[in-house]
Amino acid sequence: MGALAWLVLLLLLLKAKGHSGDTVDPEEVVAVLQESIRLPLEIPSDEEVENIIWSSHRRLATVVPGKKGNPATITVISPRYRGRVSFLGSSYSLQISNLSWEDAGPYQAQVNLRMSQMSIMQDYNLRVYRRLLEPQVTVNFEISGKDVCNISLTCSIEKAGMDVIYSWISLGDSTDIAHEGPILSTSWRLGENPLSYTCRASNPISKVSSRPICAGLFCADPGFSSEMASSTVCLLTKGLLLLLLLVILAVGLWVVWVQKRYQMPKVKKLKRNRMKLRKKGKPGPSLA
Repeated sequence: MGALAWLVLLLLLLKAKGHSGDTVDPEEVVAVLQESIRLPLEIPSDEEVENIIWSSHRRLATVVPGKKGNPATITVISPRYRGRVSFLGSSYSLQISNLSWEDAGPYQAQVNLRMSQMSIMQDYNLRVYRRLLEPQVTVNFEISGKDVCNISLTCSIEKAGMDVIYSWISLGDSTDIAHEGPILSTSWRLGENPLSYTCRASNPISKVSSRPICAGLFCADPGFSSEMASSTVCLLTKGLLLLLLLVILAVGLWVVWVQKRYQMPKVKKLKRNRMKLRKKGKPGPSLA
Protein backbone atom coordinates (compact mmCIF):
# COMPACT_ATOMS: atom_id res chain seq x y z
CA MET A 1 0.00 0.00 0.00
CA GLY A 2 2.86 2.33 0.87
CA ALA A 3 4.61 1.56 -2.43
CA LEU A 4 1.42 2.42 -4.34
CA ALA A 5 1.15 5.77 -2.56
CA TRP A 6 4.78 6.60 -3.39
CA LEU A 7 4.13 5.66 -7.05
CA VAL A 8 1.09 7.95 -7.24
CA LEU A 9 3.09 10.79 -5.66
CA LEU A 10 5.93 10.25 -8.17
CA LEU A 11 3.50 10.39 -11.10
CA LEU A 12 2.01 13.63 -9.76
CA LEU A 13 5.49 15.16 -9.45
CA LEU A 14 6.36 14.12 -13.00
CA LYS A 15 3.14 15.61 -14.30
CA ALA A 16 3.79 18.86 -12.45
CA LYS A 17 7.28 18.95 -13.89
CA GLY A 18 5.94 18.35 -17.40
CA HIS A 19 3.57 21.33 -17.13
CA SER A 20 5.98 23.63 -15.31
CA GLY A 21 5.68 26.14 -18.18
CA ASP A 22 2.24 27.13 -16.87
CA THR A 23 3.80 29.12 -14.04
CA VAL A 24 6.36 30.90 -16.22
CA ASP A 25 5.60 34.39 -17.47
CA PRO A 26 4.77 34.43 -21.20
CA GLU A 27 7.42 35.58 -23.64
CA GLU A 28 6.66 39.09 -24.92
CA VAL A 29 6.77 39.30 -28.72
CA VAL A 30 6.41 42.60 -30.63
CA ALA A 31 5.35 42.66 -34.29
CA VAL A 32 4.52 45.12 -37.06
CA LEU A 33 1.06 45.40 -38.59
CA GLN A 34 0.76 43.66 -42.01
CA GLU A 35 4.22 42.11 -41.65
CA SER A 36 5.38 38.70 -40.39
CA ILE A 37 6.41 37.39 -36.96
CA ARG A 38 7.98 34.17 -35.72
CA LEU A 39 7.20 32.59 -32.35
CA PRO A 40 10.32 30.53 -31.54
CA LEU A 41 9.84 27.08 -30.03
CA GLU A 42 12.57 25.08 -28.30
CA ILE A 43 12.36 21.27 -28.09
CA PRO A 44 14.93 19.05 -26.31
CA SER A 45 17.06 17.32 -28.94
CA ASP A 46 17.03 14.00 -27.08
CA GLU A 47 13.23 13.81 -26.94
CA GLU A 48 10.89 12.29 -29.51
CA VAL A 49 7.88 14.48 -30.16
CA GLU A 50 4.48 12.90 -30.60
CA ASN A 51 2.71 16.12 -31.65
CA ILE A 52 2.68 19.89 -31.16
CA ILE A 53 -0.52 21.81 -30.50
CA TRP A 54 -0.50 25.56 -31.21
CA SER A 55 -3.38 27.59 -29.80
CA SER A 56 -4.57 31.16 -29.34
CA HIS A 57 -7.77 31.40 -27.29
CA ARG A 58 -8.71 28.18 -29.10
CA ARG A 59 -6.79 25.49 -30.95
CA LEU A 60 -4.97 26.96 -33.96
CA ALA A 61 -3.07 24.06 -35.53
CA THR A 62 -1.69 20.58 -34.84
CA VAL A 63 1.71 19.36 -36.06
CA VAL A 64 2.61 15.65 -36.12
CA PRO A 65 6.32 15.20 -37.00
CA GLY A 66 7.01 12.66 -39.73
CA LYS A 67 8.99 9.50 -39.08
CA LYS A 68 12.22 8.51 -40.82
CA GLY A 69 12.56 11.72 -42.82
CA ASN A 70 8.94 11.93 -43.91
CA PRO A 71 7.29 15.39 -43.88
CA ALA A 72 5.19 16.42 -40.92
CA THR A 73 1.41 16.29 -40.98
CA ILE A 74 0.10 19.82 -40.39
CA THR A 75 -3.56 20.58 -39.75
CA VAL A 76 -4.58 24.24 -39.50
CA ILE A 77 -7.85 24.25 -37.59
CA SER A 78 -8.66 27.95 -37.28
CA PRO A 79 -10.00 29.38 -40.59
CA ARG A 80 -8.60 32.84 -39.78
CA TYR A 81 -5.01 31.54 -39.97
CA ARG A 82 -5.29 29.37 -43.08
CA GLY A 83 -2.84 30.49 -45.73
CA ARG A 84 -1.04 32.80 -43.28
CA VAL A 85 0.84 30.37 -41.00
CA SER A 86 3.88 28.17 -41.55
CA PHE A 87 5.99 26.03 -39.23
CA LEU A 88 9.74 26.51 -39.42
CA GLY A 89 12.67 24.25 -38.67
CA SER A 90 12.82 21.01 -36.78
CA SER A 91 11.11 22.62 -33.78
CA TYR A 92 8.13 23.77 -35.90
CA SER A 93 8.21 27.37 -34.68
CA LEU A 94 5.07 29.26 -35.66
CA GLN A 95 5.33 32.02 -38.27
CA ILE A 96 2.33 34.29 -38.96
CA SER A 97 2.29 36.54 -42.03
CA ASN A 98 0.16 39.58 -42.95
CA LEU A 99 -0.52 40.37 -39.30
CA SER A 100 -3.76 42.09 -38.32
CA TRP A 101 -4.90 43.72 -35.08
CA GLU A 102 -6.92 40.57 -34.30
CA ASP A 103 -3.74 38.47 -34.23
CA ALA A 104 -2.56 40.17 -31.03
CA GLY A 105 -2.99 38.27 -27.78
CA PRO A 106 -1.86 35.10 -26.00
CA TYR A 107 -0.39 32.09 -27.81
CA GLN A 108 0.63 28.71 -26.46
CA ALA A 109 2.64 25.78 -27.80
CA GLN A 110 2.04 22.38 -26.18
CA VAL A 111 4.74 19.86 -27.06
CA ASN A 112 3.69 16.29 -26.21
CA LEU A 113 6.68 13.97 -25.79
CA ARG A 114 6.36 10.32 -26.77
CA MET A 115 8.72 8.46 -24.42
CA SER A 116 8.37 10.39 -21.16
CA GLN A 117 4.62 11.01 -21.62
CA MET A 118 5.24 14.63 -20.61
CA SER A 119 4.12 17.93 -22.10
CA ILE A 120 6.25 21.03 -22.47
CA MET A 121 4.24 24.25 -22.45
CA GLN A 122 5.54 27.54 -23.88
CA ASP A 123 3.46 30.74 -23.68
CA TYR A 124 3.72 33.96 -25.66
CA ASN A 125 2.05 37.36 -25.62
CA LEU A 126 1.96 38.90 -29.10
CA ARG A 127 1.60 42.67 -29.43
CA VAL A 128 0.96 44.26 -32.83
CA TYR A 129 1.83 47.89 -33.61
CA ARG A 130 1.70 50.23 -36.60
CA ARG A 131 4.78 52.16 -37.77
CA LEU A 132 4.30 55.79 -36.71
CA LEU A 133 3.77 58.60 -39.21
CA GLU A 134 5.32 62.08 -38.87
CA PRO A 135 3.86 63.97 -35.88
CA GLN A 136 1.66 67.02 -36.48
CA VAL A 137 1.95 70.02 -34.14
CA THR A 138 -0.91 72.41 -33.33
CA VAL A 139 0.03 75.83 -31.89
CA ASN A 140 -2.28 77.84 -29.61
CA PHE A 141 -1.12 81.10 -28.06
CA GLU A 142 -2.47 84.00 -26.01
CA ILE A 143 -0.79 87.38 -25.59
CA SER A 144 -1.29 88.99 -22.17
CA GLY A 145 -1.05 92.68 -21.33
CA LYS A 146 2.51 92.43 -19.98
CA ASP A 147 4.18 91.47 -23.26
CA VAL A 148 4.02 87.80 -22.25
CA CYS A 149 2.86 85.19 -24.73
CA ASN A 150 1.50 81.92 -23.34
CA ILE A 151 2.02 79.09 -25.84
CA SER A 152 0.49 75.62 -25.95
CA LEU A 153 1.89 73.03 -28.38
CA THR A 154 -0.07 69.82 -29.01
CA CYS A 155 1.56 66.86 -30.74
CA SER A 156 -0.58 64.22 -32.44
CA ILE A 157 -0.13 61.32 -34.88
CA GLU A 158 -2.76 59.94 -37.22
CA LYS A 159 -3.68 56.31 -36.42
CA ALA A 160 -1.05 56.17 -33.70
CA GLY A 161 -2.44 53.16 -31.84
CA MET A 162 -1.45 52.09 -28.34
CA ASP A 163 1.70 52.57 -26.23
CA VAL A 164 2.86 55.81 -27.90
CA ILE A 165 5.25 57.93 -25.82
CA TYR A 166 5.51 61.66 -26.57
CA SER A 167 8.28 64.05 -25.57
CA TRP A 168 9.41 67.56 -26.46
CA ILE A 169 12.91 68.87 -27.07
CA SER A 170 13.50 72.63 -26.88
CA LEU A 171 16.64 73.75 -28.66
CA GLY A 172 18.04 76.62 -26.63
CA ASP A 173 21.36 78.40 -26.54
CA SER A 174 23.11 75.97 -24.21
CA THR A 175 21.32 72.73 -23.33
CA ASP A 176 18.42 70.74 -24.74
CA ILE A 177 15.52 70.44 -22.31
CA ALA A 178 13.13 67.47 -22.51
CA HIS A 179 9.43 67.63 -21.65
CA GLU A 180 7.27 64.53 -21.39
CA GLY A 181 3.74 64.20 -22.78
CA PRO A 182 1.94 65.25 -25.98
CA ILE A 183 1.14 68.80 -24.74
CA LEU A 184 3.81 71.39 -23.99
CA SER A 185 2.93 74.64 -22.21
CA THR A 186 5.48 77.43 -22.22
CA SER A 187 5.74 81.23 -22.39
CA TRP A 188 7.74 83.79 -24.30
CA ARG A 189 8.49 87.44 -23.56
CA LEU A 190 8.91 90.15 -26.13
CA GLY A 191 12.62 90.68 -26.77
CA GLU A 192 13.71 87.15 -25.83
CA ASN A 193 15.30 84.79 -28.34
CA PRO A 194 12.55 82.46 -29.61
CA LEU A 195 13.13 78.75 -28.99
CA SER A 196 12.47 75.94 -31.43
CA TYR A 197 10.52 72.90 -30.24
CA THR A 198 10.51 69.41 -31.72
CA CYS A 199 8.01 66.69 -30.86
CA ARG A 200 9.35 63.16 -30.62
CA ALA A 201 7.12 60.09 -30.52
CA SER A 202 7.90 56.41 -30.20
CA ASN A 203 6.26 53.05 -29.79
CA PRO A 204 7.93 49.63 -29.40
CA ILE A 205 8.74 49.41 -33.14
CA SER A 206 9.40 52.96 -34.40
CA LYS A 207 10.60 56.47 -33.51
CA VAL A 208 9.64 59.68 -35.34
CA SER A 209 10.13 63.44 -34.94
CA SER A 210 8.24 66.51 -36.11
CA ARG A 211 9.72 69.48 -37.90
CA PRO A 212 11.09 72.16 -35.54
CA ILE A 213 8.46 74.71 -34.51
CA CYS A 214 9.64 78.24 -33.66
CA ALA A 215 6.74 79.15 -31.38
CA GLY A 216 8.00 82.68 -30.70
CA LEU A 217 7.23 83.73 -34.27
CA PHE A 218 3.51 83.19 -33.66
CA CYS A 219 3.67 85.61 -30.71
CA ALA A 220 5.90 88.20 -32.38
CA ASP A 221 3.60 88.28 -35.45
CA PRO A 222 0.08 86.99 -34.74
CA GLY A 223 -0.61 86.93 -38.47
CA PHE A 224 2.38 84.69 -39.10
CA SER A 225 0.41 81.53 -39.72
CA SER A 226 -2.31 83.16 -41.85
CA GLU A 227 0.21 85.18 -43.89
CA MET A 228 2.28 82.09 -44.48
CA ALA A 229 -0.79 80.18 -45.62
CA SER A 230 -2.02 83.00 -47.90
CA SER A 231 1.42 83.44 -49.47
CA THR A 232 1.56 79.71 -50.15
CA VAL A 233 -1.84 79.83 -51.86
CA CYS A 234 -0.76 82.87 -53.88
CA LEU A 235 2.42 81.17 -55.09
CA LEU A 236 0.47 78.04 -55.97
CA THR A 237 -2.08 80.07 -57.98
CA LYS A 238 0.66 81.90 -59.89
CA GLY A 239 2.36 78.61 -60.67
CA LEU A 240 -0.85 77.09 -62.03
CA LEU A 241 -1.55 80.14 -64.21
CA LEU A 242 1.98 80.04 -65.63
CA LEU A 243 1.62 76.34 -66.36
CA LEU A 244 -1.71 76.97 -68.12
CA LEU A 245 -0.15 79.70 -70.32
CA LEU A 246 2.71 77.40 -71.30
CA VAL A 247 0.23 74.66 -72.25
CA ILE A 248 -1.82 77.10 -74.39
CA LEU A 249 1.34 78.37 -76.10
CA ALA A 250 2.53 74.84 -76.83
CA VAL A 251 -0.85 73.86 -78.30
CA GLY A 252 -0.90 76.99 -80.49
CA LEU A 253 2.58 76.32 -81.86
CA TRP A 254 1.64 72.72 -82.60
CA VAL A 255 -1.51 73.77 -84.51
CA VAL A 256 0.48 76.27 -86.61
CA TRP A 257 3.11 73.64 -87.40
CA VAL A 258 0.48 71.09 -88.43
CA GLN A 259 -1.27 73.62 -90.71
CA LYS A 260 2.00 74.60 -92.42
CA ARG A 261 2.92 70.97 -92.95
CA TYR A 262 -0.52 70.26 -94.45
CA GLN A 263 -0.40 73.26 -96.85
CA MET A 264 3.14 72.71 -98.20
CA PRO A 265 2.21 69.74 -100.47
CA LYS A 266 -0.71 71.74 -101.96
CA VAL A 267 1.57 74.69 -102.83
CA LYS A 268 4.08 72.37 -104.56
CA LYS A 269 1.29 70.64 -106.49
CA LEU A 270 -0.17 74.01 -107.57
CA LYS A 271 3.24 75.13 -108.85
CA ARG A 272 3.65 71.92 -110.87
CA ASN A 273 0.17 72.40 -112.41
CA ARG A 274 1.04 75.97 -113.45
CA MET A 275 4.22 74.76 -115.14
CA LYS A 276 2.23 72.18 -117.10
CA LEU A 277 -0.28 74.80 -118.20
CA ARG A 278 2.50 77.09 -119.42
CA LYS A 279 4.03 74.30 -121.44
CA LYS A 280 0.69 73.46 -123.04
CA GLY A 281 -0.11 77.11 -123.84
CA LYS A 282 3.31 77.84 -125.47
CA PRO A 283 2.77 78.80 -129.24
CA GLY A 284 4.46 76.70 -131.99
CA PRO A 285 6.78 78.02 -134.78
CA SER A 286 5.05 80.21 -137.41
CA LEU A 287 4.98 79.14 -141.10
CA ALA A 288 6.51 81.69 -143.42
